[in-house]
Amino acid sequence: MKSVVPTLLAILPLALAQGGHNGGHHNGGWNGGGWYSEGWNKGGGSNGGGSNGVGSNGRNQGSGGNSQSCTSLTADEIRTSGNNSLFTRWRPYSHVNAPAGWLNDPCAPMYDPTRDEYHIFYQWHPQHINWGNISWGHATSKDMISWTDHGGWQDHEALALGPSGNGSYNGLGIFSGTGQPVNIHGQKDGTLLLFYTSVSWLPIGWSIPYHPGSETQSLAYSTDGGNTWQEYAGNPVISATTETAPMYWNITGFRDPFFEPSPHLDALLGQSEPHYYAVFGSGIEGVGPRIPLWSAPASDLTDWTFLGALWEPQANTSFGPLLSTGTYAFNFEVSGFFSLTDSKGDVHYYANMGTEGGNVSFHESNHWALWNEGVVSRGANGSAQFHPVAGGAGDWGNGYAITSFNDTKNNRRLQWVWAPEDLVGDGGLFSAKQQGFQGSLTIPRELFVHEADGLLNPNGTLENGNSVVTQHSDGTYSASTLGVMPARDVADGLRLGARYTKISKTTYTSNKILQQQAAASYEIRAVVLATTGPVGLVIGASSDGVEYTNIIYEPSNNTILVERLHSSTIVEFANVTVTGFFAPYTLAETGKAEAITMDVFVDGSLVEVFVNERFALSTRIYPSKLCSTGFGVYVGAGSSATFSNFEAWVGLANVWPERPANSSSPLVWDTAAATNNYTWWSGN
Repeated sequence: MKSVVPTLLAILPLALAQGGHNGGHHNGGWNGGGWYSEGWNKGGGSNGGGSNGVGSNGRNQGSGGNSQSCTSLTADEIRTSGNNSLFTRWRPYSHVNAPAGWLNDPCAPMYDPTRDEYHIFYQWHPQHINWGNISWGHATSKDMISWTDHGGWQDHEALALGPSGNGSYNGLGIFSGTGQPVNIHGQKDGTLLLFYTSVSWLPIGWSIPYHPGSETQSLAYSTDGGNTWQEYAGNPVISATTETAPMYWNITGFRDPFFEPSPHLDALLGQSEPHYYAVFGSGIEGVGPRIPLWSAPASDLTDWTFLGALWEPQANTSFGPLLSTGTYAFNFEVSGFFSLTDSKGDVHYYANMGTEGGNVSFHESNHWALWNEGVVSRGANGSAQFHPVAGGAGDWGNGYAITSFNDTKNNRRLQWVWAPEDLVGDGGLFSAKQQGFQGSLTIPRELFVHEADGLLNPNGTLENGNSVVTQHSDGTYSASTLGVMPARDVADGLRLGARYTKISKTTYTSNKILQQQAAASYEIRAVVLATTGPVGLVIGASSDGVEYTNIIYEPSNNTILVERLHSSTIVEFANVTVTGFFAPYTLAETGKAEAITMDVFVDGSLVEVFVNERFALSTRIYPSKLCSTGFGVYVGAGSSATFSNFEAWVGLANVWPERPANSSSPLVWDTAAATNNYTWWSGN
């Protein structure tokens, strides 16, 4: 995937930004005694990630105490600091990320049954803080909790694949792709096979003329567990391009192969032998985004045949209401196609896609990670055709470039998401060279068919496009949608060594800080039984009341808001409110809304929000104060809310035990000659 720093849209529609409150953000703030706090587990330490070897640039991994400074770091101090001087300040240590440098899309997650090992790759520009010369970094794990840089953590040591130089089929980039633990004949003999987009021409973008042959599709393989990689001698295995056979499309892009076997599609299409199926991100100029579908016999994964467009949405349209289902925009990238089985044994088909070019005022980027469920049938041309029946956002924040894989060890589907930074000052690069890196991956997420029975449909609230809804003869409804939650075993592993606290059922009538100083990483899980108005959590709160971030469920329009107006005193970091859609189900048994369970992970600047196992949101906060680690509950002005449970784990595990806390690398600026006079990439 070719990626750039997202364009930020600072204007939120008034109805969404206010949500019935004042000034575009919610009342009940720190002024006038709106907040109060209680001492809770102060003092005490923890073995949180990154606690060792952290230098003077600051990182708080203890679980409380009074040692955290409330002096604000300023933008001027950041700008005058040296490269890598703030490497640990906001860095996540409980997530998968590159040792240093620029990171974007997750690639080729897979489980290797021969060696009982998980692999994750990522788009990487080592020793740079911006996109360019895009390569693949590589990490491995036995349990997806503790990770090892494959090859080492210094400089380029974790590199798996890199461009071979201008003039060759992959000379200017190893764009995104996926992998399988098979050889090119589909056999599991310990070989690892990667399918990626090879790039020979830049720049590439959906809104500029497409140069024929820019993107082709290629294979690489390893027979030693990923220690070394070989390019397939017959690369590229797919050379289709704009206005040529077999697609004959005036394409806006053609990249990011996602390939898997599918016995269900084999049966639907009447295949005489098992096949693998690949989908790509693409689009047709002036028509709309596309997901081309290709297949190859499992016995020869170099022999790919174009079957047709899996799905043909029109440009800049939406499956349902824009707020709840998002926009398809003008081009797809990082597409995926997979099936899940529900509790009754029925198969559900899902497509995910990164949409490009959408200009939606309540979504801060013109990129958006969406999903659709669909009915798959055999079309007149003999290919599979996808007909959407539900949809939503795979990540309601700035999480993007979603990919997933079949974890055959645990019989589940896991998803990885790119969580970019959110820097707006200095052309989107404020603090980037001082931090020495950009980007992280989210916690692995488990996908499943989320099923709910015994529901009511007051005022058509179920008809928002997120679920497949069935009405029963007794007047109740069932709903199914794409479920998402942190992988349970990974979440459990992150909590090991953390300080745990639990508060039992309590009713709050105003905001309350429950721990004034925590750590740079923690998890909060809270269950709201009932509320009369906006309700949620507070994170990143400074003990002097200056900085705080509110995570709010707003019942007036069924939105989840991450309100960042006071997240940092440094305005060069993004402070727009992040908006996601979440509509609680109404239960027939009680006639009331279901309880709301919020599960929030904070790790350095990275924040992940999960709600009721069917909502996920990633975003960033960059507090200027080291003491901005407090957390508590949020209750809108004049409202009351009953929390049946509030749990916290302070000081999450460091998932990189073999890396030093400061794994930074010297930053390099590419020459004009190396970047075609900075037309291929910016060079930094």
